[in-house]
Amino acid sequence: MPLFLITCTDSDNSLEKRLAVRPQHLARLQALDAEGRLIVAGAMPKVHGNPQAGFYGSTMIVDFDSRDELDAWLSQEPFWLEGVYAKIEVKPFNKAFPQG
Repeated sequence: MPLFLITCTDSDNSLEKRLAVRPQHLARLQALDAEGRLIVAGAMPKVHGNPQAGFYGSTMIVDFDSRDELDAWLSQEPFWLEGVYAKIEVKPFNKAFPQG
């Protein structure tokens, strides 16, 4: 399956909404992980260890059969639907390391 790098940029002043919607966001990622299609995912905090400082956004590397399938999945992303993310960029990704 092809891998994709997803870079999500948070909207301005989205911290409160991000924290409220986070359980739904994490549930979708946990389901993707259980299917073996989540390579890595995480938030990009403005200050390590201080979530109250806000976030630049999130980054994910995921495994989908096609870009169309990924786009369908992203269209239901709670952070996107609730306006936490202002922008989502997707690029193909070739994993080199770690091997195995």
